[in-house]
Amino acid sequence: MKKPYKTVSVCGCGWLGLPLAESLVQSGYRVFGSKRDQTDADALSAKGIQGVCFDVYAPTASLCNASPGIDALFSADVLVVNIPPGRRDFERARFVNAMKSLIDTAKQQGVKQLIIVSTTSVYGEVTGNVTEETVCQPNTESGKAHRAIEDHVLKTFPETGVVLRFSGLIGAERHPAKHLAGREGIANGNDPVNLIHRDDCIQAISLIIHQQIGGEILHLSADDHPTRAAFYAWAAGEMGLPLPTFELTGGEGKCILAQGTLDTLKMSLKYPSPFDMPLPVVSAE
Repeated sequence: MKKPYKTVSVCGCGWLGLPLAESLVQSGYRVFGSKRDQTDADALSAKGIQGVCFDVYAPTASLCNASPGIDALFSADVLVVNIPPGRRDFERARFVNAMKSLIDTAKQQGVKQLIIVSTTSVYGEVTGNVTEETVCQPNTESGKAHRAIEDHVLKTFPETGVVLRFSGLIGAERHPAKHLAGREGIANGNDPVNLIHRDDCIQAISLIIHQQIGGEILHLSADDHPTRAAFYAWAAGEMGLPLPTFELTGGEGKCILAQGTLDTLKMSLKYPSPFDMPLPVVSAE
């Protein structure tokens, strides 16, 4: 029987990483979490998380030698890497090199399991049903960057590395309908929606850690895939926002099927349909 993991580092305590870290604390793990700002890192202690100030673009290996906090971040049993590339000043080569350095440092420092949070954008413009075995054809800078990072994880941690690709993220205040409200003539209204709720993302990562899954490429999306036109018009109406209108074109988009991942993790989705996911409260202005 494998010895259970006791310490987990969450590299990137933002919209997803922070509630993940809080959930892991509640499950009894000793949790380290990183923020780019020292004040924000210090504030994590109030949530039972040992905060570490860390910037992925800093020279990771030398920082481990200079900072006990960063050394601890990279010495946990498990490292969950949840660092998005950002939309401003994104340079693919710089981001990929920084993430590879992070992964190499984790290996050198003795991390046992590494989980990389990735995205289904690595599939590119593939159409039809998409499973975990579908060949990736990334066509964006972010998608290409994530694919290169995924490869490096599985090369560096061949037995204990996990690539976890999420489809469109939704939860709490985050909902795509807020950005589409009132827009007219949006293309490809018949394309399927691929969304996953934050709670199910946290559940999946927790199961990967608990079951000590390794050497896997996994992905998550809700089971139900309504059309963009149907779902976003419904959501906007429920939130009291101006309804978007769509051109009823498309229908050949990708449909992320995650049954293989659910079977691997022995997991049931909390929100199997986007229509089940709680809607954010939109304040009147």
